[in-house]
Amino acid sequence: MTSKERVRRAMELRPVDRIPVFPVVTAYLGSRVLGRPYKDMVLDPSLVFEGLRAIHKRFGFDGFEVGLGPARDAPAPGVRVEDGVTYLLDHQGNPVARLEDDDMPVALNQIPLLAEKSDLNKISITPASYYLDAGCAEPVEKLVNELSESAFIAGVAAGQTMNSLAAWRGSEQAMLDLADDSKFVHEVMERATAISVEVGKALIQAGVDGIYIGDAWASASIISPRVYEEFCLPYHRRAAQAFQELGAKVYLHICGNSGPIMELMAETGVDAIEPLDVDGGVNIQDAKVKIGNRVCLKGGVSTRLLLNGTPEEVYAESKRIIELLGPTGLILGSADDIPRDTPFANIDAMVEAAKDSA
Repeated sequence: MTSKERVRRAMELRPVDRIPVFPVVTAYLGSRVLGRPYKDMVLDPSLVFEGLRAIHKRFGFDGFEVGLGPARDAPAPGVRVEDGVTYLLDHQGNPVARLEDDDMPVALNQIPLLAEKSDLNKISITPASYYLDAGCAEPVEKLVNELSESAFIAGVAAGQTMNSLAAWRGSEQAMLDLADDSKFVHEVMERATAISVEVGKALIQAGVDGIYIGDAWASASIISPRVYEEFCLPYHRRAAQAFQELGAKVYLHICGNSGPIMELMAETGVDAIEPLDVDGGVNIQDAKVKIGNRVCLKGGVSTRLLLNGTPEEVYAESKRIIELLGPTGLILGSADDIPRDTPFANIDAMVEAAKDSA
């Protein structure tokens, strides 16, 4: 059974030859496998795709995620070095983030994109055809063609709801909007979902097998189940249906304590939910009982354990998860992004546990 078949069958709750392993990875891991500082990945987006190739070769995951690349003629990110500190610049040459060698860019204080509610109409919905014509999907298509059946490749088309609201309005104002202006919040969600659907369409056209949707800010660690049901569920459902109609599998990522909203997450109609954030409060046994017969469960391996544990401990915990949640409807993976400094031996132990499930 190929990796692509294995992941698809798991998402369909069908038997597999062994448990697939498909953790949440970022360019951090890619930079470490390549032996490059993370700053290089920010300044040269092509290295992100090289990092994914290197991750696949090094660890043999059954799947991973990829986003669109920059436009073919997009200028390189602008930088300025002052007193030994590197700053990222916007198109007007203004510094917007501080960039360290091995850390994510640190955003500088900025006015929210939607400082005024009337600015919402200024956020355009870019059609999928633009991403395709501008070459944004070319590195994705190349990756898909290179790896063929050896990996299930999912495209990232997230931010349908709370992530966009918080990003566009600022986190504090976003929370006030939820309480004070539900009509405006729904308008934001409509716009954000429409944007994500076009991104997903371009990724599917490039050949990805599935689509990653979701919002970290939709977690029950931040909002209540009632708020999720009103403001998030309809848009996650809409995005899932749009991508499934185009033949893609869809999984929903909400980290933190998603336990109180797991049944609502399953109601979106997605094929799988992730990352089963045990460090954020998720009880994986509850997840199996509540929704394990309705949707594939993806993730579950503690990120704290991956970072701080031994290979033996990671292997034992991975086997425990497989026994609790398998043998069908499970994709083993990290309970959120694999931490930056995770020992490679611990990642290998998680993969080994999945392969030993045959």
